[in-house]
Amino acid sequence: MFYIILVIVAIVSFLIGRKSVTSTTPESLKPKYKEELVQMRKESREALTERTKNRKNKILYLLNITDANSEELKACGITDNKNGITSENIERFFDISNATARKYLNELEDEGKIKQIGTTGPDVYYTLIQ
Repeated sequence: MFYIILVIVAIVSFLIGRKSVTSTTPESLKPKYKEELVQMRKESREALTERTKNRKNKILYLLNITDANSEELKACGITDNKNGITSENIERFFDISNATARKYLNELEDEGKIKQIGTTGPDVYYTLIQ
């Protein structure tokens, strides 16, 4: 009998607590409406797409200036360009992970803007398609 009363008190306390929290929660802490969340996701995706596009354009720019501006590349920590650029160079330049650098380079390769020289390991680098 004692356990039944204890369970009933716990359930009633939970319901009262839940009701009081939802009625006193400030507006800024209440869940967003679905339309607002959809809009926030859309804006986030657009910002991410724009950032990716800008970074890929910078990669193409770096490949264009590799020979002409080797001093600028050295200042960025890119010293082993092999007449192209490696995924490690992209990692250091943008301060991103290896997976993200490879993603950008693979997308540019799929778009037909760059080509991969080498197959695996540290000898792989990318050059512009002439």
